[in-house]
Amino acid sequence: MSYENRVLLKHSLASVVALGLTGLARFLYSILVARWFGPEELGAANSLISKAFFLAIPLSFFAVALGKYSSEFLGRNKNEDIKSLTLPSFALPLAGLLIVPINVYLGLIATLRAFQLTLRSFLYGIHRGEHYAYIMLASFLGFLCGFVFMFSIFSPYILFLSASATLGLGYLIRFELLGMPTREGFRLLTSYSAFAFLGTLSGVFLIQGPYFMSEYLGGTATAGEVSAVLSTAFLLTYLPQVLQSAVMPILSYKYGQGSKGYIKKLAEKTTEFLILITGLVVFLMMLLGNDFLSFLFSFRIGNSFYLALMAIEIYIAYNPSIVALNSTAYVRYGTLVSGAGALAGALLWAILIPRFQSLGAMVGLLAAYGIILIGTATLSKRLLNLNPGIYTPLLLALLLQASAFTSKYLLAAAFLVFLYTQRKTIKEVIKVFRAFRGRVL
Repeated sequence: MSYENRVLLKHSLASVVALGLTGLARFLYSILVARWFGPEELGAANSLISKAFFLAIPLSFFAVALGKYSSEFLGRNKNEDIKSLTLPSFALPLAGLLIVPINVYLGLIATLRAFQLTLRSFLYGIHRGEHYAYIMLASFLGFLCGFVFMFSIFSPYILFLSASATLGLGYLIRFELLGMPTREGFRLLTSYSAFAFLGTLSGVFLIQGPYFMSEYLGGTATAGEVSAVLSTAFLLTYLPQVLQSAVMPILSYKYGQGSKGYIKKLAEKTTEFLILITGLVVFLMMLLGNDFLSFLFSFRIGNSFYLALMAIEIYIAYNPSIVALNSTAYVRYGTLVSGAGALAGALLWAILIPRFQSLGAMVGLLAAYGIILIGTATLSKRLLNLNPGIYTPLLLALLLQASAFTSKYLLAAAFLVFLYTQRKTIKEVIKVFRAFRGRVL
C-alpha cells in the first residue's frame, strides 16, 4: 500500500472514532437533556453550546493554516518549520478566557473547544490522526462522567473538552512539538488564515446558527425541536469530516509536491462515493427515523426532519470540492462561496423562522447549502477542472427523496429506483472496501 493510501486509511479509521464520539456526544446530550429537563431547557442549553462553538472559530484562527502548512512542510521534509507554527496557534485559544467574567460557561466551553480544533488540525496535518483519536476516546469518559457528577447542565461538555485539552497539551510537551515562532511562519499563518477563517466561520455559522437563531427568532420551544432534528441530521456530517480529516492533509501534501492530477482524481472519487453512501443513509433515515426520534425526544418531530436530511446531503456532496479549493491555492474562492451561502441562510432565517418555526429554519439551511453547491461546482470546474457531472446522482437522490412528503410507500419505491441507478457505483465502493479491508487484516 502506498504512503498516501496508508495515511488515508489510518486517518479515516481514526476519524471514525474521534468525530463519531463528538457526534454521539451531541446526540446523547440532546436526548438526555430533553428527557430530564424538557425541550425548552434543551433549546436553551444547545443554544449556548452552539454560541460557544461558534466563538471557538475566531479563537482557533490559525488552526486550518496550521494543519495545511504542517502537511506541506512534512511533504518537503521541513520538520523544524512545522514547530515554528505551533506556539502562536495553541496560545490564541486562551483569549477565550476573557469571556469568562461575562459568562463562565460560554467562555470556558469556547476556549476548550478552540484548543481541541487546533489540536485536531495539527495532528492530522502531521499525519498523526490516530493519536488524536486516542485522545478523544479517553476524553469521552469525561463526557460520561459529566452525567454522573452533574454540577451543571453543561458539565458533560466541560469535562469532555477539559480532558481533551489536558491530554492534548501533555502530548505536545511529551513529543516536543511546541517551538518558537519565526517571522516567516507567523506570516504564513496570518496570510492564509485571513481567508480560511472567514470560510470556516461561514461553515460553522450554518451548522451552529440554526440552534441559537431559532431561539432568538422562534423561542425556546422552536429551538428545542430544531435541536432534536439537527442533532440527529448532523450525525451525517461526520461522514465528510472523517474523509476531510483524511483527505485534506493528503491534498496539501500532494500540492506541496506539485501533483495536481492526483488532487482532481481524489476529489472526484471522494464526491462520488460520498453522494452514494449519504443517499443510502438518508433514504433509510427518512423511512425509519421520524417516529423513532419522536419516541426518543418525547415530542413529535415533523417534516422539518426530512428537509434537514436533504440539506445535510447537499452539504456533504460539495464538501470534497470545497476542501480541494481550500487545500490548494484557491482558499479565497472557497471563502467567497461559503460566505454567500451563510449570508443567504441568515437572511432566510430572519424571514422564515418567525413565521414557520422549525420548518423555516430547515428551508433556510437547505437554500444556503444549495447556493454553496452551485458556487463550488462552478469554481472547482474552472480552477481545478473537476467534472460537475459528479453531482448528477445527488440531484436524482433529492428528487426521489421528495416523495417522503407524500407517502412512505412511494419513498420505499423511490429508494429502490435509486439503488438500481447507482448499482455500478455500489459495486465500485464494495470493491474498494474489500481491498482496504484485505490490506488492514
